[in-house]
Amino acid sequence: MQENRMHLTPRLRTIMQQVPEGAKLADIGTDHALIPTALLRRGVIQQAIASDLREGPLDSTSRTAKQFRVEDRLSLRLGGGMQTIKPDEADTIVIAGMGGETIAQILSDDPWALDGNHLLLLQAMTAQPYLRQYLAAHGGIIQKESLCREGQRIYTVMTVMGGGKIEQKSLAACCISEALLHDAMAAEYMQKLLHREQNIVHSLETANHQKPEELHMHREMMAVLSQALQTLGKEEIQ
Repeated sequence: MQENRMHLTPRLRTIMQQVPEGAKLADIGTDHALIPTALLRRGVIQQAIASDLREGPLDSTSRTAKQFRVEDRLSLRLGGGMQTIKPDEADTIVIAGMGGETIAQILSDDPWALDGNHLLLLQAMTAQPYLRQYLAAHGGIIQKESLCREGQRIYTVMTVMGGGKIEQKSLAACCISEALLHDAMAAEYMQKLLHREQNIVHSLETANHQKPEELHMHREMMAVLSQALQTLGKEEIQ
């Protein structure tokens, strides 16, 4: 990072845009703490917690905080998941840059995060359907799902509140969310997903060792995506 300049990728900026002004923020798996540091510098928030499992990232966080003169407002915590913070210390929690299964495990370890009193900003690098399925089964309401482009990839950022209805959904039904359909990039994103599913189905159909259950699931995902694209197309015409 250059002196007094901070490189914020589209993915990080998209997450930051979901943080309410004046939030008590906790950034879990913070790495360099770019999100809380940038928000503190801009005056969007007045205090934050940056937590990470490893000492190396926290050392980087400490250097970042000192470089941008926010060290007196950024509390550094060493430990796994949300075990380093108390429920009343934060009202907005960022968990980003991890796999969907890892994020779900963090939420499972500290279920108070889905009590309806905390805003969760979740950015899964992989296994997004698994994370959506977990949220549905534990009352997590995806209020908004924002898409952003970074290079050749499109990332999703889920804005979630707990305290909702418990729903048991199939993994295929969770390949997208209703909230995602409202994003301007939804059609492009779903086309990418559909193309990937078509390739997976073709590989499974032509494999020497058949996996019928896996094949059925990916065919279901294709059907969900195709239906969503068709519905989205009709809405755009109207």
